[in-house]
Amino acid sequence: MPGVFKQITAVFVLMVAVGISAGTARANWLETFDGNSFDLTTWQFACYPDLTKTFNATIRDGLDDNDYISLDETSQADVGGSQFGVGIGDPGDTFRDVRVGAVFNVAGDASWNYHGLVARADYFIDDGSITGVPGIVASSYVLFIHYEEGPANLKIELMKSINLSPDIMATWQPEVPVPGLDHAKSHYFELDVVGSDPVYITGSVYEYEGGPLLVRTPTFVDTSGNDPWEAPNIHDDVLKSGVSCIFGMWEAPQPVGYHSSFDNISSVSDGPAAVNPSPADGAANVPIDAALSWIEAEFATGRELWLGKAGVMAKVEPAPAGTAYTPGNLEIGQTYQWRVDQVGPSGTVTGRTWTFKTAECAGVDDFQSYGSDVEIQSAWQHNIPGDFQYVFLSEDSQGNKSMRFEVENQYEPYFTEITRTLDSPQDWTAQPVEALSLQFVGEHENTEHLMSMKLEDASGQTFTVEHPYTHAGQSDSWRRWTVALELFSDGGVDLTAVKKITLGLGDGTDSGQVDGDRDHVFIDQIELCPAGFYDIE
Repeated sequence: MPGVFKQITAVFVLMVAVGISAGTARANWLETFDGNSFDLTTWQFACYPDLTKTFNATIRDGLDDNDYISLDETSQADVGGSQFGVGIGDPGDTFRDVRVGAVFNVAGDASWNYHGLVARADYFIDDGSITGVPGIVASSYVLFIHYEEGPANLKIELMKSINLSPDIMATWQPEVPVPGLDHAKSHYFELDVVGSDPVYITGSVYEYEGGPLLVRTPTFVDTSGNDPWEAPNIHDDVLKSGVSCIFGMWEAPQPVGYHSSFDNISSVSDGPAAVNPSPADGAANVPIDAALSWIEAEFATGRELWLGKAGVMAKVEPAPAGTAYTPGNLEIGQTYQWRVDQVGPSGTVTGRTWTFKTAECAGVDDFQSYGSDVEIQSAWQHNIPGDFQYVFLSEDSQGNKSMRFEVENQYEPYFTEITRTLDSPQDWTAQPVEALSLQFVGEHENTEHLMSMKLEDASGQTFTVEHPYTHAGQSDSWRRWTVALELFSDGGVDLTAVKKITLGLGDGTDSGQVDGDRDHVFIDQIELCPAGFYDIE
């Protein structure tokens, strides 16, 4: 943001204990200005500083009586002209979850400066005794519309006003350019704010109201803790409710003042879409057994969930009872679309369409779900008699977990196996997979141990595949071992009812380890993969 905005930012975002947000009426409103008159009788217009009295809000004639409002300042800031002016559609109507929308005329009779929409604004009118000059003082979530470098460079950006640090009076999110060049006309802008802590703030631009989406900001997440975008040790409270506004602003001497043209302004509590999807929009490598979850606006009393491969979403019946849904096994390597339409007292609000792509392989165990040695030892049980443990949970500095498999094959039975019994028999033919794969790493100090992989079906039929190199566990680098599933099926294992997977080290003969020595191999990413995804050994 240019340096000329430092002073105006410091004033605009000043937050004090005096405010109007004593109650949350949440009565939706819409203002069209048609017929050269207000639909609402409660508009309040104010500016800062209010010295020259040259800030005005005027309804102007549009084509076919489609009139609009213009916020205008005709005095330069350096002679006392206001640096920003606001219009509040209904000062007594405070909102929590809200969608603020408006048509804004880019260029036209609007000046090439800063304009925008405001949600959850907490404000008061200062007579000059607090800031030194009279005018409106506010704190809010803001969607900025700006093209100070011309309509070819139309951009939007989100801001939260803060007051707890003298050095940071406002937090700006990255500018988002609006694609294309045909912007010297009206577009439709929306600001969605959902949640109480965290708060999710999203800005959108449409070709026209109800038309194609041009661009949407990343959702800005605000908490009462120290957020990544805040300075260290800043713990700024979220803004939980407030009024909805439009505004224009400029503080440089040239051009003189500002002119902001808005139409069809609305503030609705039953408008904001569901947010915070998991998997995240655009996520890749999503497990096929992933659960879906999302955050809904407070108006929602029910929902419709749509899910399917890209281009073929279908309504999920019955609808989920809450804000989570597990679709069961998805298909590997597929792009999925999904959407949550919220149902409320005023009807159904169509949500945003999100996408994710499932992993190319189906996970058997990635070890991320285990929280302790006890948990992984319960899942992967060894064959050695006595009170010994050979399975441990390992975690690196990035939080990636794996299984540490230790062996003492200098003692009988001279081989060590660890077995995971699946909760229920699994059909490994349900997905287009042809190989069982895992990653492993040992260390060069290890003794040679034969590595093996064994499957057992629900009827007790087993088959074992041995790694071709007994020195594999001496590798200091992560390696992948991939085995064709047909080897197990040819050996009699029913791949439609796989019950157990066993990993082994040792061949039943003394390994030659010294007394008390333990070798170890780390295991990770056991998964089922399509043919050719990994080389099959």
